[in-house]
Amino acid sequence: MSQQNILVVDDEAVARRFMERALTEAGYRVMLANDGEQALEVIRMTRRRIALVITDLVMPGMGGHAFALEVAKLQSAPPLLYISAYEKPQGEMAKRFLQKPFSTDQLVTAVRTLISPPQEVGS
Repeated sequence: MSQQNILVVDDEAVARRFMERALTEAGYRVMLANDGEQALEVIRMTRRRIALVITDLVMPGMGGHAFALEVAKLQSAPPLLYISAYEKPQGEMAKRFLQKPFSTDQLVTAVRTLISPPQEVGS
């Protein structure tokens, strides 16, 4: 299986490093951005398919909500996992949300749930 690419968007360097380490150890290739603007640039410039974007909701500049709206406009937009210590989203976003602080296991489980292909019934 080839490595899947994950983009981590968080303005906190410690949080980015924690997620990068956890996801790399779990076998993913990780790209980093410190805000929504930088993340959009990474998405536009990379030639690799991004399997998932993990984005903090509360960041200076372009926050997670505005970033999510911009990502949705892109052709073949990657799915998003939302994270925050300050805000808990409602509705559809709540199904793809992880409250900070979270453990390595919680992060990897959430990522695998969102990007693993669904299992066929009876397999």
